[in-house]
Amino acid sequence: MTKMKKILAVGLACVLAGSFAACSKGDADTDTPSGTDAAAAKTGYAVISTIEDVKDTTLTIDSVCAAVLVDADGKIIDCKIDEAQTKPDLAVNAGDVEDLRTKLEKQDDYNMRPASPIGKEWFEQIAAFEEFAKGKTADEITAVVNEEGYPAEGSDLIAGCTMHVGNIAKAVANAVTSAQDLGASSTDTLKLKVTTEKYYESNEENLQYDSNYAVVTLDADGKITSCLIDASQAKCTIADGKFTVAEGTFITKKELKDDYNMKGVSEATGIGKEWYEQAAAFEEFAKGKTAAEITAAVGEDGYPAAEDLKAGCTIIVSSIVEAVAAAATV
Repeated sequence: MTKMKKILAVGLACVLAGSFAACSKGDADTDTPSGTDAAAAKTGYAVISTIEDVKDTTLTIDSVCAAVLVDADGKIIDCKIDEAQTKPDLAVNAGDVEDLRTKLEKQDDYNMRPASPIGKEWFEQIAAFEEFAKGKTADEITAVVNEEGYPAEGSDLIAGCTMHVGNIAKAVANAVTSAQDLGASSTDTLKLKVTTEKYYESNEENLQYDSNYAVVTLDADGKITSCLIDASQAKCTIADGKFTVAEGTFITKKELKDDYNMKGVSEATGIGKEWYEQAAAFEEFAKGKTAAEITAAVGEDGYPAAEDLKAGCTIIVSSIVEAVAAAATV
């Protein structure tokens, strides 16, 4: 090799080495692999539940749940919303509600389209709200709602959503402000599942419908990176075949904290933990697992079967697991 060729070869090698080092350094200075836009994100949710329109033998139980993925600036990366609306009638099958699907699950069966001024069903209008929420802060979400609870005239939202969104906007804003760093990434997929069931101990004096809420974020491999669960119990008192429950809001098991009063019962299982504490143990257990692995952690009796889960959670989790697994596979 001539002297000139040697000089060129050495020079090219130095350039390539320098370029590789620069690229490597660039990757090392970020939290994510080269070619991705992932960053840490917060996961949040909120539930607003009410008992409304109480008549002699009928009432409406309504629970709105909003889930969000939020960036470091408090702006929504993604948003999921659903609503459980249960209407028991004591004059029909002792209050049994056969169709316990959420508004989202009912799709066209919810039958809002004929009454909609824009000809859109609930699931279509909520999809427009979810899309509108992206990039917004909690304050920007609540600012789009007028005093009557409808999208404000002139807003970008009103083109795709004209229904009443008062509690929906409030739930989304609350979800943003309560969001936490739980291990999610900005490129994860956000999922929400809401299920409702009649409480098995309902009787002639007390009718109860329970809703379970599961929020998960999933990575590209379908593994859970963050998980939030909660549940609410709508307790409807009855006397002489008529509802006596007052209209108003009610809160979730997590919001009740120690007032849920499970700790004493839990002491019999050896852990002495309240519902919200056991829920936290379940949420931590769920991280890194797939829907199938979550389902496999529960025995036929509905109680935790996995030893590492039983250490912090001994309550019946069959309904919770059903919701989490459904969220992780939707």
